[in-house]
Amino acid sequence: MDPASPEAKPDLETLKSEDELIRLDADFGLDGNYGHRTMVVSAEHVRVYESSGVMSFQAPIVEIASARNEPLVSGGRLELNMKNGDKVPIVTYSNSTAALFSEAARGIEQLATGEPLSINLKQERTRCPKCNRLLPEKDGVCPSCVNRGKTMLRIGQFLMPYKKQAGFLALLSLTTTILNLITPEIQGRIIHEVVEKKSNLNILWLLMGSWLAVAASASLVNITRDRLNAALAGSIAGDLRSTVYRAIEFLQLTFFDKKQVGAIASRVTSDTDRVWGFLVEGVPYFLLNGLTLVCVTVMLFSINPIMAAFVLIPVPLVVIVGVTFWRPMSQMWHRVGQKWARFHVHLNESLNGIRVVKAFATEDTEFSKFMSRNRELRNAGVSADQRWFTIFGAMMFFTTLGTLICWAVGGYLMATGRLQLSQFWRIQAYLGLVYGPLQWFAAVNNWFTRAMAGADRIFEIVDMTPETYGNRGTGDRIKGQVEFRNVRFGYDKSNPVLKGITFTANAGEMIGLVGKSGAGKSTTINLIARFYEPDSGVIKIDDKDYREIALQDLRHQIGIVLQEPFLFNGTIAENIAYGKPGASFEEVVEAARAANAHNFILGKPDGYDTMVGERGAKLSGGERQRISIARAILHNPAILILDEATSSVDVETEKQIQEALQHLVAGRTTFAIAHRLSTLRNADRLVVLDRGQIAEIGTHEELMAKKGVFHGLVQTQSAIQEILGVAYLEGDETPQGEVDWQ
Repeated sequence: MDPASPEAKPDLETLKSEDELIRLDADFGLDGNYGHRTMVVSAEHVRVYESSGVMSFQAPIVEIASARNEPLVSGGRLELNMKNGDKVPIVTYSNSTAALFSEAARGIEQLATGEPLSINLKQERTRCPKCNRLLPEKDGVCPSCVNRGKTMLRIGQFLMPYKKQAGFLALLSLTTTILNLITPEIQGRIIHEVVEKKSNLNILWLLMGSWLAVAASASLVNITRDRLNAALAGSIAGDLRSTVYRAIEFLQLTFFDKKQVGAIASRVTSDTDRVWGFLVEGVPYFLLNGLTLVCVTVMLFSINPIMAAFVLIPVPLVVIVGVTFWRPMSQMWHRVGQKWARFHVHLNESLNGIRVVKAFATEDTEFSKFMSRNRELRNAGVSADQRWFTIFGAMMFFTTLGTLICWAVGGYLMATGRLQLSQFWRIQAYLGLVYGPLQWFAAVNNWFTRAMAGADRIFEIVDMTPETYGNRGTGDRIKGQVEFRNVRFGYDKSNPVLKGITFTANAGEMIGLVGKSGAGKSTTINLIARFYEPDSGVIKIDDKDYREIALQDLRHQIGIVLQEPFLFNGTIAENIAYGKPGASFEEVVEAARAANAHNFILGKPDGYDTMVGERGAKLSGGERQRISIARAILHNPAILILDEATSSVDVETEKQIQEALQHLVAGRTTFAIAHRLSTLRNADRLVVLDRGQIAEIGTHEELMAKKGVFHGLVQTQSAIQEILGVAYLEGDETPQGEVDWQ
């Protein structure tokens, strides 16, 4: 380790004698204040340079044993553990770059141990690369820079299954436009024939009959068009909801770790409702009034070009106002969408936790939180609506200005004999059809802006990278051998939970995972189920990298019994058969018998048809657990995961669950986390985890004899139980107390 002399000032840009592998800028200086330092890692050295270019630290890679990130307040520190035993802090950084320095520490360890360098130094985006605005969410979509045209085209793709209905809808809109154009012509003809020429009154009745026929036809066409549009828009919105839900189902668990349920639900409900509203109200207006605007403009110029030119003067002004305020309104509606998501989050959380709320008498506290979210939503909505109505009022003024121009210019032309009364009346009638679409332009702009904000959030979900299911699988049966080889993983890259663990579980072997809370037990089983993938290292199943196994095949052959079993709001039979759709009733009963659940199920008023309630609320904890075990038995997995399966039940219920687990464990590779010794005494081996690393591996007897970490856990828990007045008898098959391995 060679701290460089301050007098030596090697130029950072000329450091090319060694291939640079990692270069990161830290935002704290050597004195601990905000500053700038640069860490450069090559295959031979780790160096740190000050902002002046002075190299203040250097260490050869061959002298480094490992690297770690030490969390600090609002940041962290990268430390090197040298082979001579020294621990050397080299750079300090803020939380904004913590993930990058965590990756760098992993890279230094890989270089030190001779592994290939495999790290990801891509930082999460917090600002839009185009406009530099803060993004609503990390790596999210910038509402200001989304291409509305592309978004509309994507929504239009959902129209493809309904091409015939859409074509018929367009035809009906064209028919409505034509019928609307006929009415002013009939009115003008009445004035010309009856008022100006004073013709026979018979022509009046003929024209009135024509007007009535046109009005009746227009009403019939409008009803048909609106009914068809409602059905079409509802179908498209339903397809859109299905697409979003399907995309959410296949997203990685890391997405759900960062999002709250209410925020996700708002994408499926509120955002799709906005798109549906635009399809129901905006699109028909767009089709009908767009056609009307073009046709009426042609008709106006055919009647009197001078009048047409004057009455259309406000049109560009209306368009300019709409285009100018389009983007700000889009941002405001996007913000309203975010507030709706936060509102849904709190509402969902408070209702799901209503028992806890009542238990602690915190109704007033929760109401205060609700009012805060409600106030945020109200303020965002009011602000957007007020801005919108201001814009709409300006557009209304310009449309009124068009009417004033019509009367002023028309009156002058009629007074000078250059315009007939019937022509003026036709122009006046057509004028309503011109400025109707322009007022519509403001309304549809509002619908469109809301819909695009919702669609952006929807397609953000759809475009996310799903789990790598690959092929749907061949259905090949796995034997169940599981091998961890130098596996490293962290939910937060700056704070790894597992730090290079290696062990092998043979097929049919029962492995107990033991350790204090936070040691990495649950993380290990999450990796086995491939809920997450290791940051480095390899997990093998049957001597094959488990990423080469189709994810569907892998998940179909892994069964999980959780500490808090989740039951769906259906019957007991439906919950047991959940892991094997189409299972016969006889198979369901057989699984229930094996799980010691059959007797209590028969004691229910409706037996296997008993509704369990939301999350199984109508059943006791032990009953829910045995149903989850029956579900796992029917699933018939090759690899079984027991995560604290008996932690929340009494001793008598535990005995019944233990008997059920014996049926379930037989012949399967089992990984068990438990806080009661009775669950782990029969394990073939225990893997003791400590601070993300394997401290010991062996049988219960071997580890007790070793008097290491496991022995210390047992002694600690025994002492606690003695204090509680519960004797722990080590040799007893049925312990009198419980041992918490967390």
